Amino acid sequence: MSVTTTELLDRAPHPVLNRCAILERFGADKLELLLAMAMLGDPLADAVVAEQRGLAQANRAAGQGIAHGLASLEQAPPALRALLEHAESVPEWVDAGRIRKGAEAYLSVGLEWLTISLGPGSLAHTYASPAIAKVLMATGSLDSRAERRLVETAVWNHQIARPGGLARGGRGYVHSLQVRLLHARVRGGLLNKGWPRATLGMPINQIDLARTWLDFTYVPFNALQKVGIDFDAEEFADLYHLWQLIAHLLGVDPRLYRLAHDQQSGAELLALIDAGIAAPDQHSRQLTGKMLQALGQRLQPALQMAEADAVLLMHSVCRLFHGDELADQLGAEPNWTAAMLPALTEKNRAQRQLERRNPELRRQKIEQTLLAFDQADRAVDGATAYQNNLAAPAAETLPG
Repeated sequence: MSVTTTELLDRAPHPVLNRCAILERFGADKLELLLAMAMLGDPLADAVVAEQRGLAQANRAAGQGIAHGLASLEQAPPALRALLEHAESVPEWVDAGRIRKGAEAYLSVGLEWLTISLGPGSLAHTYASPAIAKVLMATGSLDSRAERRLVETAVWNHQIARPGGLARGGRGYVHSLQVRLLHARVRGGLLNKGWPRATLGMPINQIDLARTWLDFTYVPFNALQKVGIDFDAEEFADLYHLWQLIAHLLGVDPRLYRLAHDQQSGAELLALIDAGIAAPDQHSRQLTGKMLQALGQRLQPALQMAEADAVLLMHSVCRLFHGDELADQLGAEPNWTAAMLPALTEKNRAQRQLERRNPELRRQKIEQTLLAFDQADRAVDGATAYQNNLAAPAAETLPG
């Protein structure tokens, strides 16, 4: 230990972390780690944003370097060079075969349930953090444009499991670096507007990034099992291997994401992070309510239900995924559609068993998912906020 326990308990940020709870459950070493992570953004991406400020040429260089690689730039600005060297340097632990199998396991879920796990699963849990909800509300877009933010999160999510998508210049690689730079842009904008860093920690800090990463791994994987879409131990290991590479591209600190390599260790990391956060607040409830409404409206044609009933079903799924206590805090209302969930679960379980016994069915399911991704992405009106970020760097909106 480099500091005493008393110093850890006295150290800011105060509202961000329940230091006593972390110390009691996980010890001083973990508390010291989280205190450091609460004050840390993404130094490589933050330096690029500072370097780009007001320089259109630097923005163009970033766009070219992300899409075509560092070698495509005759002269890369120093911060951009450092970011691209980090992104293009594949960590030594990466196994290409496991990345491929992890992507196949992810795609085997199918578009509809991946979308549902993304909304009532991933985003509802993301919004449950008051610190993250405060940042999202401060961007001024999520409250009024919930459907657009949901769509843009899905666009990114559709890229990361495509064959070869995380290789340099692949669609998942490019989209993830674009998201990373948007996070840095928003972080810098909030700091310039007087964000109280000394008491709230860095906006979009490493705890927020790691928690959001778990909202795309542990949280939806756990949620999918509750509706009959399970994974075996090898699939879980491959899924986390895939998502650890995604974390590397997104700028999550490896001291956090490397702690989670399966559902058990994912649950342990999430428990560590969640032990220090406050209960959901009014921003959490507002964001969750608008997201559930937007998702129900979006899925209504596929669900073949009245729009109001589709929204109610999203509330019921949210309650199933997160349990009554958290769902109540998020404003997900109990309603009659909960009675539909057992039948939907049995249908998913039966289909999953068929696909496990028949590799050809599984292959067809993966191909259908990729085609559905393409169709959904073509229907998106215009570029996403993170894609526009380099062309219009004043943007301070976040996907998701």
